[in-house]
Parts: sequence; structure tokens; C-alpha cells
Amino acid sequence: MTRAHPETASHGKTAKVQEEIIHAALHRYERLPVFEVIMARMAQALGPALRAALHTKVEVSLHAVEYLACGEALDQAPAPGLVAVVTAKPWSGVLAVTLEPALLFAALEVMLGAPDDGKVGAETKPGSTLTTWQPRAFTSIEKRLGGTLIGLVMHELATAFAPVDAVTFETGPIESGPHDIMLAPTASGCVRVMFGVNLDGCSGKLCLIVPHRTLDGLRTTLSKPCASGQLDEDPGWGALLSQSLNDTPVTLTAILHEHMLPLADVLDWQRGQVLDLGIDAAQDITVAVSGKDMFRAAIGRRKNGAVALRVTAQLDRKQKEGAYGPDN
Repeated sequence: MTRAHPETASHGKTAKVQEEIIHAALHRYERLPVFEVIMARMAQALGPALRAALHTKVEVSLHAVEYLACGEALDQAPAPGLVAVVTAKPWSGVLAVTLEPALLFAALEVMLGAPDDGKVGAETKPGSTLTTWQPRAFTSIEKRLGGTLIGLVMHELATAFAPVDAVTFETGPIESGPHDIMLAPTASGCVRVMFGVNLDGCSGKLCLIVPHRTLDGLRTTLSKPCASGQLDEDPGWGALLSQSLNDTPVTLTAILHEHMLPLADVLDWQRGQVLDLGIDAAQDITVAVSGKDMFRAAIGRRKNGAVALRVTAQLDRKQKEGAYGPDN
């Protein structure tokens, strides 16, 4: 029996970890906090807008804002499903809007004035999606009326973006499936926004797929961590956002010490091994929130034995400070 050399085994383990790190980096896309706030605002405004236009009970909720590759987002879009390519001006970019068949046919029934027991291409029942509908390409009338609904959604999207940038959306080709459109390179990043729409008892999903390249001109603004300053034109929304932020729980991370080590050394650590950090009990620690250093503190204990921190210095953007102390 042969035994692998320890150095060879360590090298193989290091290479595997490096491959996993590279793979994760390739599939990690920049978050856009301001964009997420805009989508939440749009969800709140879309419900009343649809109720006013369709004259029926409508509820809209924001299900998810996800960052992924354009090819993956289109592959997961409903097929068949109504898909529209929308041009954003003056951004010189495009985005896609998808409607599930259940939501499309429920909207068509309302638009065409069908009675409660009427059927327009599909049978639906309250609280469910499609029950009996054979997948097929949508007719020109269905696409046209679906385009009217998408135009209303795009108007609300432009209104939600107004405090950040003036933009208009022009609906282009409408297809019966995501594979009939060209949005962006398959591997390029995008933001997928999922809205849940309940239209008079019939539920379905409305989805926005926005390539990162479409938002390039606003990337600096949309990537800011705080969006309250972007929405000053709407005092009510600003007050609601401020109240929500004040009640938002945050996680504090106490950083005792930071030390650079080779990855191979870290992978060789064993259970029970003692690590010498080279610090003493009198050294201050750094407290961070979401990766941002907030203040330095001294460690102590309360009378009941609980560990406590006493803030000794507050860190701001003008003074960069790491776990070692101030950067001179």
C-alpha cells in the first residue's frame, strides 16, 4: 500500500479550495441596494394602479430580488409565457417582462368583460393558477392586450425610478416564450425581480429581468448602501423607509485580530490546535456591521460574568482603521 506524501495531499486540498473560491467569485454579482428599494416601492404602487385600470380586486407583493446570469434567468422563465422586450430610454439598454399564463388570462377576462364563469383560453378558479390549458403560442389579440398590461407596469416602473433618474420604457416585440428573445450575453449578470399578483382570486407571477449592462449608467447610484437620500421627492415614502430602517435588526461582529496566513497553513490546522494570535487582553477590538468598521471597543466583564464591550473610539469614513488600529 502506498501513502500519499503529506505535501502532495496538502497541495491537492489547496487547489480544490482555490477552485471553489474562483467558481464562487465568477457567479457572484454586485448587489444594488437602491434598486431593491425602488422595486419595493414599485410593488406598493402597482397594486392600486392595476385596481384603478382593471376595476377589480388586485394585490401585488414583491417575492424576490435575485442576482444571477441572464441565461439562467431566461431558462427559468415560464415557457410558454408572455415575454416582452422593453427598451429603456435614455439608458440605451433593454429589459424583459414575463407574465405567467394564469395571470395573463385572468387579466384578459377582466379586460374583455367576461362574466365570472366565462373562459378566455383557460379555466381558472380562485386561489389557483391554470387548471386546464394546453400550452400553445399566444394569439395576436392576447399579445396586444397583454402588451397593454405590460405598458401599465412599465409606467409604474418609470414612476418608481423618477427620484433617481428620468427614464421612459418602450415596449417592443412580444413573444410566447423566453427563448425567442435576445436580451444580453448568456453569462452576463442581471437582476431578476419576481412579483406575485393576485387578480380577483387568480394568482400568477410577473417578472422583470434587467441586465446589469442596462443599469451601467446608474451603477454608482444604485449600489449605494443607503437609499433614503434618493427618495426625497416622496416625503411619505422617505418617512416609511426611515421608520423601517430604525427597526431593522443588525448583526455586530467583534473582530479580535486579523493576521495574513498562507492558505496551505490554514488547511493544515487540526482540531485542538492552539493558535497564537499575538494579542493581549488589554488590546481593543474592532466592531463591524456588514463588513464596515463602526467603532473600537475594550473588552470587559459585567458582575454577572457576561462579556461586555465599552466603546472607546467611533470610526468614520474619514479615518480608515482596521483590526490593527489606526492606519497612519
